[in-house]
Amino acid sequence: MNRFSANLGFLWTDRDLPEAIHAAADAGFDAVEFHWPYDVPPNAARAALEVKGLPLMGLNTRRGDLAAGENGLTALPGRQAEARAAIDEALAYSSEVGAASVHVMAGFAKGPEAEKAYVDGLRYACDEANKMGKTILIEPLNRHDAPGYFLETTDQAAELI
Repeated sequence: MNRFSANLGFLWTDRDLPEAIHAAADAGFDAVEFHWPYDVPPNAARAALEVKGLPLMGLNTRRGDLAAGENGLTALPGRQAEARAAIDEALAYSSEVGAASVHVMAGFAKGPEAEKAYVDGLRYACDEANKMGKTILIEPLNRHDAPGYFLETTDQAAELI
């Protein structure tokens, strides 16, 4: 059986999150994933998921300061407290809505200090997720669409794992 998950960070962005969940189910998707649902109370998102019988595959940690162009915090040296707070928030939200996993966003950074911050953040995230039965995800973002993102390739991701 094929299973397709609608990424509601890209689809039905003209609707609020509960309406987008309904649209995904009505379009025949088997599951959904969220980018950053934090402006929607978890009970509203969960209610829409339950009404439509859709599992939530996962969601992302917050990106950080959008006005400054941030796209994740975990690999940013000196921002470990903020990164951990974003991880804690994402794990708590995922528990409230029944998400299976959390994508820990790396952010725009380079060098050995960024790698240390990222690995330390991922260790923290995995330890906390393990307590909750959740999975932590990482996702390389290509250099064309996200130049300067810390995690750029699958080879780099495999090495870090």
